[in-house]
Amino acid sequence: MAIFRFPRAQGQAAHSTGGDTPSPGVFDALLRLQATLDIEELLAHFTSLISGELAIDGYSYTGPQDSAIRCQSGHTNRHALAYQLVVDAEQLGELLVYRARPFTEHESMGLEDMLCLLVYPLRNALRYQEALRTSFTDPLTGLGNRSNMYPQIQREISLSHRESRQASLLMIDIDHFKCINDSHGHQSGDQVIICIANIIRSTVRDFDLVFRYGGEEFAVLLVNTDATRAGHVAERLRHNVDQHSCRMSDGRDISPTISIGLSALHDHDTPQSLIERADRALYRAKADGRNCVREYVS
Repeated sequence: MAIFRFPRAQGQAAHSTGGDTPSPGVFDALLRLQATLDIEELLAHFTSLISGELAIDGYSYTGPQDSAIRCQSGHTNRHALAYQLVVDAEQLGELLVYRARPFTEHESMGLEDMLCLLVYPLRNALRYQEALRTSFTDPLTGLGNRSNMYPQIQREISLSHRESRQASLLMIDIDHFKCINDSHGHQSGDQVIICIANIIRSTVRDFDLVFRYGGEEFAVLLVNTDATRAGHVAERLRHNVDQHSCRMSDGRDISPTISIGLSALHDHDTPQSLIERADRALYRAKADGRNCVREYVS
């Protein structure tokens, strides 16, 4: 894989033979690239630009390490030009373009010229996406935070209504968490929160949505799940926590329990109304002695 570094080293100037003044088409392309912070849209503009210069069958893009960004359009083929993109020592990920017949050296050089138009808009888009991800992520657990929860629930409500599918919400509270903090210290309290977050993640499905709602409280949106199945998931989660000991950094074990309230999605729900019903069920679980699951009943 070639490493495309920008700014280019001396002697690696652009290979265009069209003179020093960029064409109006290049200016237009650059404006489109700079007008979006959506990475898929950015790459679509870029591949549209290069398709005017060389025929390709598709592309794939992988973001920097730990970014989880993957984009692909068209299809792979026998031959590829592959670039690791670097700007001022900042890794921007890997871009591959594919087609059935080999690329000529002239085509490869031309693509490198056009990559000069992509790298700075791509860096801006990556930085924006990272800032967005950070603002929606709980720093302690890595789960979605409360700010992320409301738009995600609204999105799932819209999908559920459009596709006539069900959904359920679990509200989860760590029992007697204040006693854990008072007896073992706030650092141990944080470790218990991380421990519970990991158990929740390992119990639910990858496409279910898990959030830290605040303090010692979590929320899980179970996608395409009715109240009966949600009750089974909630009971399995409660059992998994009950049977697990959280190992502290000093070697001690703490064995917390959780209380869970659940509510199924109703036809005219908003995020607030769904959360409110699951919260009421949670209060009932705590009133009934904790370490149990309760479903909202109107």
